[in-house]
Amino acid sequence: MRGIFISVLVLAAALALGGCAEETVYDWQKPHDTYQVGSFSQAQKADALKAKLVQNGFDSRIETDIKNGQFTLNVLVDVYDTQPDTLSRLERIAGAKPLLRSKTPSKTASPAPSTAKPGTVPASGI
Repeated sequence: MRGIFISVLVLAAALALGGCAEETVYDWQKPHDTYQVGSFSQAQKADALKAKLVQNGFDSRIETDIKNGQFTLNVLVDVYDTQPDTLSRLERIAGAKPLLRSKTPSKTASPAPSTAKPGTVPASGI
């Protein structure tokens, strides 16, 4: 009986510790900037720019959008390691200045310091 109890205890510990394994971190979870480098109404033009970006070492994707009834294909590039010439290279390839769409901060970054004055109570329920 004691042997079964120990076996169950070891199994329970193994299952509990199984969740402690290191998590997989995907590229889109890493800190990066997303730039829009083109916007087209024709798929061929969006595909051509995407191919040019790949030839020059940039991973890109095409996002579809509808604004004011107008269908557009936006070519986006996620930049994970910005080099001094990254934006100028993107501009040269695309023929237009890249538009910063979003910044994805590090998940491990420490929170910004509080701007509340000492002794004040933060607003709640807002």
